Amino acid sequence: MPFYEVTFETGRSSVAYYEDDAEALSANGEQDRRARSGEPGGPLGAPAERVAKIRVYDVHPNEFNVEQTMSADVVAKELVGLVKENKDSNDVVFLPILALQVQALSHPMVTGAKASSFDSNFKMPETKELELAFEDAA
Repeated sequence: MPFYEVTFETGRSSVAYYEDDAEALSANGEQDRRARSGEPGGPLGAPAERVAKIRVYDVHPNEFNVEQTMSADVVAKELVGLVKENKDSNDVVFLPILALQVQALSHPMVTGAKASSFDSNFKMPETKELELAFEDAA
């Protein structure tokens, strides 16, 4: 059951389910066509947005690390980084903030700044990224 994270030119993204890649490309090709033509993108009449990327996942990317576990080595490495990020000029760390950040390590969504607005909003690695043939039609 494939899920698709559609990232728009604005950097906004949405997760959708399609039967297969062909249906995902067809639906998003139409979305892209509407955006290029200045048409509404949906029933509320908001302008359509150009499609920048489509990532494919075997399961919904929100199902990342549902066990809420990590290897001890990964946790130790992450803790070192979090402590460095959170210490003040007196080498003091405010523990409630650190605790929240440790808890966020297993959250399925990217919680910090992304390198690009087109990067995935999810930590789960995608199965693949679709080639957007409709971009050539622009």
